[in-house]
Amino acid sequence: MRILLVNHEFTITGASTVLLRLAAHLQARGHSLTVLPANPEDGPIKAAYEALGIGIATGAALSAFDIAIANGIGTTQAVIDIAGRVPTIWFLHEAEVGLRILLKNPALGQAFGIAAAVVYQTAYQAEIYRSFTYALPPRKFHIIPNGLPPLPESLPAVRPKARPLRLVQVGSVEPRKRGGDLIRAVAAAGLDIECVLCGRIYELDEAARRLAEAEPSRFILTGEVPPETALAWIKSADISALVSSSETQGLSAYEAAQFAKPLLLSDLPVHRGIFTHGQNALMAPVGHIELLAANLALLAGNPGLRAQLGQAAAQAVRGFTAARFFLQFEAVIAGLAA
Repeated sequence: MRILLVNHEFTITGASTVLLRLAAHLQARGHSLTVLPANPEDGPIKAAYEALGIGIATGAALSAFDIAIANGIGTTQAVIDIAGRVPTIWFLHEAEVGLRILLKNPALGQAFGIAAAVVYQTAYQAEIYRSFTYALPPRKFHIIPNGLPPLPESLPAVRPKARPLRLVQVGSVEPRKRGGDLIRAVAAAGLDIECVLCGRIYELDEAARRLAEAEPSRFILTGEVPPETALAWIKSADISALVSSSETQGLSAYEAAQFAKPLLLSDLPVHRGIFTHGQNALMAPVGHIELLAANLALLAGNPGLRAQLGQAAAQAVRGFTAARFFLQFEAVIAGLAA
């Protein structure tokens, strides 16, 4: 099958990484793939496609393709433009962020009706977008959680720990991920701990930036790194965090759980049924620095609790395999090709 991938960005994010993994799988299954970037800005993911021998198009003759997969809210206009001519799967990775974009530009909501199929990671996304989709056939909507590849046998080396404990959050440093909250919580907790923010730096609030610059050995901002290096940072952690204000699944939290790392999370609806406060994670409301610092201190002072929560988190994500993800996504593709 000839498949057009409409990619929302070539930077390293959970969404772009998942699409790349799907592309590699589909190529191995014998499909022919081409990537059409919605945002032409270069980034590491572009080189990864090229390394696979998957071509990057600046334009596309749509008649050359049997199906298209559009990745993320950033491809909404492309879905509108393409889906009437090529059956298109809209693979949405956003929740509140996407809703805000659609509410500001209601005409973009027609993409739900034009797309041949819409794939979410969680049922919560279906709730978020319900005002745009309530009149559409339920059969076109699919919930396919992202899957985790098996843990690699080896990973790149990262900086050795210089303090007794290391806290790691993987994700772009931008307002939604709330890395500044983590920096403030570490400072407030007064612990001898490293705080690593692993991801491309877009924006960090002034107060957090000053705290980080005052103690560069304590607050480590790695910038954008390859996915395998991000995994190495997670593996090196004693505690893993994802304190963002909005997620659809939170891939880095699942990866940390796969390593049996104890989790510090924001109390978000997407975690329902997977991560539960006190059972396999510690959670705080978004922006509650004092409670976040208290949770951090609790984990830092209790190695037994860290081990208990880490093992429980690993058990919670055991079913989220790459094989299951690929099987379910291929079923959607086959349904459109039938």
